Amino acid sequence: MKHHSIHPFEPFRSAWKHRSLIWQMCKREVIGRYRGSILGLAWSFFNPILMLLVYTFVFSVVFKARWGVGEDNSKVQFAIVLFVGLIVHSLFAECINRAPGLILSNANYVKTVVFPLEILPLVALSSALFHTLVSFAVLLVAIFVLNFFIPWTAVFVPLVMFPLFVMTVGVAWFLAATGVFIRDISQITGIITTVMLFLA
Repeated sequence: MKHHSIHPFEPFRSAWKHRSLIWQMCKREVIGRYRGSILGLAWSFFNPILMLLVYTFVFSVVFKARWGVGEDNSKVQFAIVLFVGLIVHSLFAECINRAPGLILSNANYVKTVVFPLEILPLVALSSALFHTLVSFAVLLVAIFVLNFFIPWTAVFVPLVMFPLFVMTVGVAWFLAATGVFIRDISQITGIITTVMLFLA
């Protein structure tokens, strides 16, 4: 019997090969999320703005949390730092929470032999990444309003985030495959990501 070995980079090669399909599915997913709402895609911009305002109010007024010592705007800075952490966590949590049900919720694709199932986690990541980019744009505007400049080190954000992207896709692949056989995984991941949020 002949055994076929799978190269470790094969999923990434498949992703590059099917990049146009990933783009189309991601676009459909992002647009579909807001279909039927009055503001439509504009909600992707309003959500992070509203959340930033809520964080600023809660931690500046209610909890009176501060970032640093002796800074007049340290309370607002704390909300900004918290918002940065939540952007990163939201990207990871959205992909991980969706991963166990990716194959199950796309059963019609499973029946299609030629469909590359390995791209489903990449579609989920791309969709989450869209919202992350919008939140990051809101973050840059908030930093500029507060400090009247944007740190040049912001250009390194993609480099810093790249390991997170790779790890998230790897975990999502594992959970997507495991979720087919163990349905409880989807319940467990939700609890784990919530615990991670509060521990962080």
